[in-house]
Amino acid sequence: MNREAEIIQALRAATSRTPTLTVKQYQLWSRDRAVPTFLDVLNFYGSWTGALKAAGLSEARKHYTQQEIVGALRLACEQEGKLTSTHYQQWAKDHIGPSLGDIISHFGSWSLAVKTVERLEELHFTVQPEREKAEIVQSLLEASQVVVPFNAITYQKWAKQHGRPSVAKVSRRYGSWKRALAELELLESCDRKK
Repeated sequence: MNREAEIIQALRAATSRTPTLTVKQYQLWSRDRAVPTFLDVLNFYGSWTGALKAAGLSEARKHYTQQEIVGALRLACEQEGKLTSTHYQQWAKDHIGPSLGDIISHFGSWSLAVKTVERLEELHFTVQPEREKAEIVQSLLEASQVVVPFNAITYQKWAKQHGRPSVAKVSRRYGSWKRALAELELLESCDRKK
């Protein structure tokens, strides 16, 4: 039997219990058998995918979208505290998701993957304050029309009832409640309008 036929026969035999075949599955299956090793397969075909195609088998790899990969990287970073390839590999052992190889294949390198995630985080945090400011402005303008008297205490009650930004949030965004009103040219009132 020639080398190619031997490899194809081994690959097909290894898939007898599974519809797809991963490198790890093949390595475990071939460990105590007199069959070509994974390295033999790789040297002959140049790639695992090429070997599977030659044997008429489908590749077991799931193809992840960028959104799925970025989601996994964010989750790993939250849980591990660091976003290094070593920490990610440790995290990935216990989680279903893209492997380090999947990430590198998608982005071209680990550092590009990390930079992409960091850039997306920056975009999230720079866009979010503008959205937050618009919500505060809208809430203050609306409250100034319906809350009588209009002040920090009555606004706080109204905001809580309507799920709007609190006085504390307004103060953090503008530096103080009074500064927010001054910037929006709103007047605080203490007495009930008649």
